[in-house]
This record gives sequence, C-alpha cells and structure tokens, in this order.
Amino acid sequence: MVRDMESLNQRIEDWLCQVCESPKTRGTYVFVWGNFTKFCKARGRDPAVLVDDYRAVKYQGEAQRERFLEEWQDLLRAFNTWLKPKFAPLTVKNHLAGVKSFLHYWKIPLDVDLPRHPCVIWHNRDIKREEIKQILTFASPRDRVIWIVMAESGMRSDNAVNMKYTQIKEEFEASRVPMKIMLYSSVLKDHVGDRWTFIGEDGFRELKAYLQGKNLKNDDYVFASERKGQCKHEQFSQASLSVKFNRLVQKLGIDQSLGPKHPKQVRLHGLRKYFRNNMKADSSYIQFWMGHSLGVDSHYISRDVEQHREEYRKGYEALRIFDPGFVDLRDLTTQLRNKDSEIKELKEQLLEFKAAQERLEEAIMNPKSESFEALTRRIEAYIDDKLKGWEKNIPGTEPKEKERTE
Repeated sequence: MVRDMESLNQRIEDWLCQVCESPKTRGTYVFVWGNFTKFCKARGRDPAVLVDDYRAVKYQGEAQRERFLEEWQDLLRAFNTWLKPKFAPLTVKNHLAGVKSFLHYWKIPLDVDLPRHPCVIWHNRDIKREEIKQILTFASPRDRVIWIVMAESGMRSDNAVNMKYTQIKEEFEASRVPMKIMLYSSVLKDHVGDRWTFIGEDGFRELKAYLQGKNLKNDDYVFASERKGQCKHEQFSQASLSVKFNRLVQKLGIDQSLGPKHPKQVRLHGLRKYFRNNMKADSSYIQFWMGHSLGVDSHYISRDVEQHREEYRKGYEALRIFDPGFVDLRDLTTQLRNKDSEIKELKEQLLEFKAAQERLEEAIMNPKSESFEALTRRIEAYIDDKLKGWEKNIPGTEPKEKERTE
C-alpha cells in the first residue's frame, strides 16, 4: 500500500497538488491510490503509467484506443466489486471518488459510477456530559486540554493537534473569554475561507494552566509531543491521539471494542458531535465555527467577530462540561498542600509553647531555682522596658527620667 509521497510519480503528484487542500485530504487520497495500485498490480496493470499509456495509444488508431479503454473500464468495474466486502459503503465511495478525480484531472474518458445513497453503518453515539467529565479527569495533562478544546470549539482533531500559537496569541494573551481560535482556509476540509471558533471559561482555564511557563513563538505548536525525540514527524499525529482516547474509553468502561472491523461507538470525533448537539446557537453560526460549508448562507452570515463571540457566550452555558464554580482537582491539590504546610507550622509552634509552659511551671514550683531567678529577671526587664516606652509618650516626664538616670 502506497503511503510515502516520495514513491508516487510526477503524474500522481501533480494531481494531488491540484485537488488536495489539506494534509488530511491528501492522506486520504494517498490511501485510496495505494489500494487502487495494489488491486491493479494483482491484475497485471500499473495505474502509475495509465496517463502515458493512454496518450500513446490514442494516436495509434481508433480500434486500439477503444480496446485500451475497454480493458481499463472492466478493471474499474472489478475494483468496485473488490472494495465492497472490505470496506463500509462511505469508504467504498471515497475510493471510487478518488479514482474518478484522477481520471477527470488527466482527461481520460473512463466512467466511474459512484454509489447514489451510501449509508453510514458505524455511527458515533452521543457522548454524555458526565462521560466527558470522567474522560477528562483521567486524561494526561496535554490530552485533557486538547479534548476540552475540541468539545468547546467543535474543531476537528487534526486541527486541534496542529494548532499553532499564532492562531490564539492575541486573544490568549489578552485573556479574552470566550477566546477566539483562528481557523485558516488552508487547514479546513470543505473548501471554505478563513473561519474562527471559540472556547469558553473551562477551556481557557485549562489552556492557561497548560501553557503556564511555556514561552511559545508564533509558529510553535500549542500542544507538544509527550515523548520528545520519539516523534517520527514534526508533530504527533491525530491517529496517536485517537488511539489514546479509545484506550481510555475502554479502560473506564464507557465503551468496548467489538473487533477490528467493528469500531467503537464512542470515538474521538464524538467530542465534535457533542459541540454540534449541545451548543445553543443559530445553525449557521455553528456550521461556521465547525468549518462546514454554508452554501448560500455564506453570503449573509455576519463576519463581525464580536457578534460571533456574543452568540457563543449565549449558547455556552448549555455546552459547558463543568458546573460554574467548579474547582479543578489540581487547584484542590495545591490548596491541600498549602494547608498541610500551615498545619505543620502550627504543630511546631504548639510544641514550642508546650516546652515553654513546662519551663514556666517548673520555675513557679521551685522559687529558688535558677529558672525562677532567670524568669524573674526577664519579667522585670520586660516591665521596665514597657514603662520607658510609656513615659516617653507622656508630656512632662522627660526631666524626671533625666533625674532618675543621674
């Protein structure tokens, strides 16, 4: 299966550069082309040279051209048959759509019929608010922030993983809540212009705690790899984050695996679905924040950031995961440690007081002891010191003080 872009020839590379506007789409098309290549080579054909072979044969005569096209048309029909038992209907459609896009780009007259009504077999069930709380409680510090940001913003997981500091810098440093997150057209899936979304009080609090002490530059990723030096690429992948989410979901008993060909009902994408179902705002605003295509509504929806912020604020109470006044477990731990320090200090003071009390009792019981005499001198010195202080503050006492001194 082809996964490395360097192994693709220039024809395929040109096609991918034209039709793919995000790394995720590019990865999907590479996956599709890899399966198509695997199938064709098993049948004695190589799709990598399809364009050159077609251009060579079309000038050799009508009969040879038609024979060439018929052979490939039969292969495409067989490819559809090969896909069906291996993949779900939507995945089959994606494969056929990818091959059709390649043929259309290079003007090769072969037909690829797409399924008209592919159904979704494996749905993400609605993830409950209490389940998200449970997941966030046991997540690692980094994953906890990513997942609450996804739930509060509706961002796709790959957008959250690859978010850079420049997308949040202005609003984060100004502590604006709801905090805007810029979503540039280059990272969005549905061929739309620049968008933005927001996170509320809980998401901002978690993000602020996570970034405390980190001096990020504009092009730095907001979320760093938890295993420095072990990441194969510049940034950790969305797939690795999804694996961690799935393992935690199973560990907590929220869902269970039904086998390799039967995905779980609670998946990472469910956080995005939670945003869609719980944010109480006009549907056009929700689709805008999620990066979806708006159709004709894109001409009419407001582009005023402050109006969007106000609409988000109105709907946030229905979306927020933690109740207002929620005390973070980490803050509670810090408070308990501070209390422990205060208690320890009070215990030390109490021990000193008890020791002093014992010495005082011993001196009182034995008036002739050195302790009693020392105590008497300390009391007299204390009283004398206090009397001097009082006399200085009483008018007319300075001469008496001088006479007494002489």
